[in-house]
Amino acid sequence: MRSPNDSATLELPGIKPPPVTKKRGRPALHANAAARQRAYVARNGIVPMTVQLPEALHAEFMTWLTSKGKKQSTVIAHLIRTQLLRKR
Repeated sequence: MRSPNDSATLELPGIKPPPVTKKRGRPALHANAAARQRAYVARNGIVPMTVQLPEALHAEFMTWLTSKGKKQSTVIAHLIRTQLLRKR
């Protein structure tokens, strides 16, 4: 089979190239997963933040998260909003 922009290769006589079919489904909005993630972060105004914790505290926090079924980001954001940024 020859590519559409190959001009050096000849077609075999009597053999028809397969018809070009249209891609099915919805067209993709983003090129890949990284572009989709960048768009999500930009759309929601999310800023990544790194926190360093002692191992014991991290293990205890992760155990608590799994038992409650919550995500790290939502818990930390709630704590900052209610405990650190509250009016005094």
